[in-house]
Amino acid sequence: MSRKIAVFLNYFCIVIILIIFYGVKYLGFPKMYLLAEIIPLIGLIISFKTAFGISNLWKLTHTSFSKLDEREMQLVYKATTYSYSIFTILCIAMIYIINLLGLAIIDVVAAACLLYIAHILPASIIAWNDKTSVAK
Repeated sequence: MSRKIAVFLNYFCIVIILIIFYGVKYLGFPKMYLLAEIIPLIGLIISFKTAFGISNLWKLTHTSFSKLDEREMQLVYKATTYSYSIFTILCIAMIYIINLLGLAIIDVVAAACLLYIAHILPASIIAWNDKTSVAK
């Protein structure tokens, strides 16, 4: 599986997890549907391992800058800069949508998804854009 497909599947699984959770909570889906969360959770784990674990992108983006060479520093710096902007826009959009829908609170599942996204965004940007292998 290519890194781009794995990154796409990773984010797709996050969306499915949120849809199922909010479908049960606010749209009246049966609570048994929460068991279906296992399927996208397994997909999330497998795609995470493929996109970020095997390629060492997780390790690269969570390593101290003093331990990176110049090319890796530039790669991580650029990815972190872009991911900060994307994450800020995502959080603001989510807050506005939740407020406009009258939900008024961010649930634990949404907060956990945002935290996870904050951690994988730099690695996702590198996986999507970098043509070279960064595995060590």
